[in-house]
Amino acid sequence: THHPDPSATPIDQAPTRLVRMDTHVHSSASSKPVIAAAGIVGAPESYSDPEDVYTQAKARGMDLVTITDHDTIAGAMTLVHKNYPDFVVGQEVSVSFPEDKCLLHVLVWNLTPELDEQITTLNLRDDVYNFAAWLTQHQLPHSLAHPLYVQNAKLTPWHIERCALLFKNFETINGAHDNTLNTQIARYVASLTPKKIQRLIDTHDITPHWPRIWEKGQTGGSDDHALLNIGRTWTQIPFTHHETPTATEFVKRIGQGRAQAGGAGGHASLLAHQITTVGAQHFARTGHHKRSPAGRYASAKLLRFFGAQAPAPTKARLIASYAWKKAVPFEIKRRKRTSPTLPLLLKDFKHTLERHPSLKANLDPDTWNDGPPVSQHDEMAHFVADLITTMSATLNETIPTALAGKHYKDLAKQLQTYAMLQLAQLPYIVSLYCQNKERAFVQDFAQHTDTQCAQESTRPTRVLKFTDTLCDVNGVCRFIQNTANTARRNNRDLTVFTSSRIPLPPTVVDAPNVRNFTPIFAMKMPKYETLDLALPPLLEMLRAADELRPDVIHISTPGPVGMVGMLAAKLMRVPVVGVYHTDFPAYVDELFDDHVSTTVCKQFMSLFYKQFRAVFSRSDDYANRLKDLGLDENKLVKLKPGFDNHQFSRELRDDSIWDQHNVPRDAIKILFCGRVSTEKNLPLLVDLWPDIKQRIEASGKQAHLIIIGDGPYRKAMEKRLQGLGAHFLGFRHGPELATLYASCDCFAFPSTTDTLGQVVMEAQASGVPVVATNEGGPKEVIDHNHTGYVLPIDDPTAWTDAIVQIATDDALRQRMSKSAVEHMKQFSFDESFAHYWNIHEHARVARFTKDTPTTTTTTTADSEHAENEQAAQQLNKRRAPMPS
Repeated sequence: THHPDPSATPIDQAPTRLVRMDTHVHSSASSKPVIAAAGIVGAPESYSDPEDVYTQAKARGMDLVTITDHDTIAGAMTLVHKNYPDFVVGQEVSVSFPEDKCLLHVLVWNLTPELDEQITTLNLRDDVYNFAAWLTQHQLPHSLAHPLYVQNAKLTPWHIERCALLFKNFETINGAHDNTLNTQIARYVASLTPKKIQRLIDTHDITPHWPRIWEKGQTGGSDDHALLNIGRTWTQIPFTHHETPTATEFVKRIGQGRAQAGGAGGHASLLAHQITTVGAQHFARTGHHKRSPAGRYASAKLLRFFGAQAPAPTKARLIASYAWKKAVPFEIKRRKRTSPTLPLLLKDFKHTLERHPSLKANLDPDTWNDGPPVSQHDEMAHFVADLITTMSATLNETIPTALAGKHYKDLAKQLQTYAMLQLAQLPYIVSLYCQNKERAFVQDFAQHTDTQCAQESTRPTRVLKFTDTLCDVNGVCRFIQNTANTARRNNRDLTVFTSSRIPLPPTVVDAPNVRNFTPIFAMKMPKYETLDLALPPLLEMLRAADELRPDVIHISTPGPVGMVGMLAAKLMRVPVVGVYHTDFPAYVDELFDDHVSTTVCKQFMSLFYKQFRAVFSRSDDYANRLKDLGLDENKLVKLKPGFDNHQFSRELRDDSIWDQHNVPRDAIKILFCGRVSTEKNLPLLVDLWPDIKQRIEASGKQAHLIIIGDGPYRKAMEKRLQGLGAHFLGFRHGPELATLYASCDCFAFPSTTDTLGQVVMEAQASGVPVVATNEGGPKEVIDHNHTGYVLPIDDPTAWTDAIVQIATDDALRQRMSKSAVEHMKQFSFDESFAHYWNIHEHARVARFTKDTPTTTTTTTADSEHAENEQAAQQLNKRRAPMPS
C-alpha cells in the first residue's frame, strides 16, 4: 500500500475516514478476446455480469463502484439505467502515440454517452496528445493504467516521460500485474519534482495542461475480468468529518491528483486463475452440454471452482449411461472418443480435495463469502499442483507395467493422460511469461530515469542452479555439492534445484540452499540401471523459481530438470550460464554404438548450449569440443579446476580398513573410482589386469584391484575378473572414501570421455600417483612423470609398464606421492568457486545494467528545494491554454 505524505493533509483537516473504490474493473461488456488464442474459439475478455461486479465490490468493502470496460460504457450504463447508487461510469480507453502507434490504456471516469461518442467521432484514440487535451477541456478524472505494461512491443522510457507531462494520475497498484511493475512506477511518480518536470518539458517540448503536474495522484485497481479480485485493490480518498463522501466529490478529487493507491498487486497464480476462469465460463456455455453424462458430471464439479454454473446429470442418469455401455453391443454404439484422463481424474479428485478443506468448504455458491474457490489463489495453486502430482503418481505405477507387458494401447492412453496433465499447467506457464515479460524493460526504465531501488541495485547476485544429478555418486555431484556448500559458507545467494526419488546424500540433506522436488515420474535409465530418469514437477518447480526471482539461472545438466531451468530462464527473462560437465555425445556413441543417435545427441547439445550466456568448460580439451558443437568462442570460459582438497589427505592412510574387504594390508592396491561403465573405457583395464597382476606378483608383492562405484558394466566386469583379486566396493562416501583413496598405491583411470575427472584430483591429493589417458580433461591436472603418467589410449603396453613400475618401485611411488600432494594444493575449490561466481555476476551485469554516467551533480537539500520552488513558479505560468 502506498501511503500519502502526512504533510499533505493539514492537522486541523485530519480525515475521519478513507473512502474507497476499485477503479479498474471489467464486465461482460469487455467482449474482445483477452489473448489472440481465445479469439479463435470466440472467448471474450470477461463473462462478469455488471450486477455481479457491483455486488462483489460492495461485499468486499468498497464504498463506491465503477466499471471500466475496454472502449465501451455499455456495461456501466446497465447499472446507471437501473439506478444503482454509489456508482461511477468509467472506461478503459485505448489510445496511441501518433509517432509510432505505441498503445496505452487510460482509465477515465465521469463519462456520459455523449462524451463516450466524442472519443470515437474525434478520433481521439489515434492521438494521445489530442486525447490528453480533450481530458483537460472536460476536466475528466483519469489515470494511466498499468503504465509499464508493454502492450504492443513499442513502449519505451521516452513514452513514459511524455505521459508524465500529459496525465495527472498514474495507476501505481494494478491487481493483475506483478508488483515489480507497480513498485517501479510508484517510485518514478514519487521522484517527480518541478525541476525534473522542467527538464522533461525542455526535452520533449510539451507543455502540461494540468496544474502542479509533478504532484501525481496514484490510483489502484484490481483489473479484474472474472469476479475473483474485485475490491482487493483500490483507490482511496481521505474525507474529513465536515465533508460528504459522494461519488461526484470522490472522482473530482481523483482529477485533482489527491488519490492514493491501496491493496494487493498481482502475481502469476492470480493471472493464471483469471485466464482459466474466463475459459471455464466459456466452456460452461459452449462445451459442457456436448460431453457424455460422466463428462458432464466431472466438468460440473470442476466448473464450480471457477464460479461457473453448469447442470450435472443425476445419479440415475449416470447409472443408466453406465448400464447402456455394458449392455449394448459395441457395433451399434456411437463410437465417441472418451478421454482416458476422466477415470483417473474421478479417482484422484475427491481424495486430493480432502487435503484442501478451505476449497472444499467454499464449493457451494450459496456459501461464498469471498468469491469462488479459485479466488483463494495460493491454496488453489497448491491444489492444482497436488492433483497433478497425485494423478502422475498413479501413472508412475501403471506406465512401466504397460511398457513391460507390451500393452501398447494402454500405454498410449496413459501417455495421452500424462500429456493432458502437462497441458493443464499451461495457464500457469502463460501467466509466468506475462508477469515477467516486462522485467528487462522495467530494469532499463529504472536505469534511464535514475529511480532504481538502492537496495535492489546493490543486492548480491542471486543464482538458481538446476541439475538432474545431485543424489548420485560421481564427480559431477560432488562438484555441485561443493558449490552449494562453498556458496553457503561465503554468503553467496545460490540455490540448487534437483528432482530425484533418491534421497539427498548426508552431506547436503539439511542444506538450506538445496531443494529436491519429488519427481512425478521416474524409471531406471535404459542401459544404465544405476541412474534414474526422472521427470520433475514442472509447475511446482517453476513457481518456486519465480518466488526466488534469480538474476542468473545456472544449468548443470541438459536433462529434464535442466530443461525446466531453461524454460524458467525464458519465462523470467534472465541469462543462462552452465557447465559442460559430461560429454553426452561420446557416452551415447559408446553405450548405443549408433551413429544416428550420436548425431541427434550432438544436434540437441548444440541447440541447447547455444542459448547460454556463458558455458564453462572444465578443461581446454573440452573447450575445443564445444567449439565443434558450433558454440560461439566468446561464450566459452575455462573454469579454473578445483575440488575440496581439504577433505583428501595422505595422512588418512589406514591399511586396517582393508580387513573388512578381505584385502591383505601389505598388498599393492590399484584403484579405479567412478561409474562402472564402458564409456569409462574399463574394458581396457579388464584386458590389462591379468598381465599387470602377474608382473607385480613376480616382483614378490601381492596385487589387488579395487573398484569403487557402480554401473551397468559391473556384472560383466566382475565375471571377467573373477579369481583375479578384484574387489567391487560399490558406492562410498565422505571420510570412508577419503581413507580408501589414501590407502591405495596407484590410481588407474582409462576414461577418454571425462571433461575433467574430479576423481583424478582427489586421488593425487590423497598421495596416490595416477595413470590416465591423453584424451579428455584429466591430463590437464596431472604433472606427467612427476605425479603420474599421461599415456596414449592405444598403447596398452605403456599402460601395463606404467602401472607395474609405480606398483613395484617403492622410491618412485613415494616421490610421486609427495609431488601429487604438492601439485594439488594449487587446485583450491575456494579459488575455483570465486572464478565461477565472478562469471555469474558478469552475466547479470551484462544483462541488466548500463554504463553509469561519469559525472554527477551534487546539491544540498536547501538548494534542491529552492530550484524546485523556482521551477514550480515557472511551470504554473507556462501551463498550456485550455483547448476550446
